[in-house]
Amino acid sequence: MKNPSDASTASASIAGSVLAQAAWKRVLFSLAILTLLWLAIGWSVAIP
Repeated sequence: MKNPSDASTASASIAGSVLAQAAWKRVLFSLAILTLLWLAIGWSVAIP
């Protein structure tokens, strides 16, 4: 017979890993947006 606390910790760890993945994707996405923004600014400055 399993402990109910085991199931809750397993679901919590799964939720934590999903949240960590979402945070990673958000960081990568924001970095890509910032890079594109800097490229656009540099392009507009370099070519008047």
